[in-house]
Amino acid sequence: MKKLPKLPRMAAVHDLSCLGKCSLTVALPIVSATGVECCCIPTALLSTHTGGFTDWTFTDLSGDIVPIAEHWHSLGVGFDAIYSGYLASEAQGKLLERAIELLRGENTLVIVDPAMADNGRYYANLGETMTECFRGLIKKADIITPNMTEACFLTGMEYRPGVHDEAYVTELIDRLSELGPSLVAITGVSTENGRVGIVARDNRSGKMCSVMNKTLDGMFHGSGDVFASAFAALLTRGATLDDALDTAEEFVTAAIERTAARATPRRNGLDFEGALPDYIDTCRKLFE
Repeated sequence: MKKLPKLPRMAAVHDLSCLGKCSLTVALPIVSATGVECCCIPTALLSTHTGGFTDWTFTDLSGDIVPIAEHWHSLGVGFDAIYSGYLASEAQGKLLERAIELLRGENTLVIVDPAMADNGRYYANLGETMTECFRGLIKKADIITPNMTEACFLTGMEYRPGVHDEAYVTELIDRLSELGPSLVAITGVSTENGRVGIVARDNRSGKMCSVMNKTLDGMFHGSGDVFASAFAALLTRGATLDDALDTAEEFVTAAIERTAARATPRRNGLDFEGALPDYIDTCRKLFE
């Protein structure tokens, strides 16, 4: 076999929900399937995710975040990307900032998914203090992937369910960009009845792009994590914004359609496993 190039390496900082596919349980396989080595820093251990389940168990892993990063730093391990999602508390924001300082190199991409809210409200056990927490983290980020609710909370703009006009979405992106990221991608944008997707802008070039798909009834838990994991990994591999957006959204759409067709409980998460073979094939063609 001919010599292969070094795998890009990503540090994924998320909670580990043992049932209900989201956070690390989707980030690890999807990032790996993209052709990126995924190294994990768990922020918390939960029996299930907090959306759609009750009486879940919770173990705070705040005490391990910085020591893990310090150990990796002492080993001289380099990272091409750091990708963060759900944090269990505002205090973990400062711990993650320290971990980023330890692990970030000159060319390391920092991707922050400010996973704290959806449908106009915060996730269970989280509140307004998380907004300031993520504002601080975003100042250290190159790329952010908030949903519409998170974008509104971060900017102080009114959250509007339903169809979103171009001026409203552009103002959200403008205000998020003032926090410092070079690329903003907002998920859950609806530009017309019956369609939903992502709108992104590269602030370095001013390039805007979007992808929309037909909506399906109900909520699909974990879809934001599936998108953000694929999008972050594709950009880490060096994909263009257009290719990363199209490929990640195509993957999420396939997983959502399979989930609807399989009629499994929505809280269990997306049937992304069945969509992985086509996703891997698309990645192979992009990067071969």
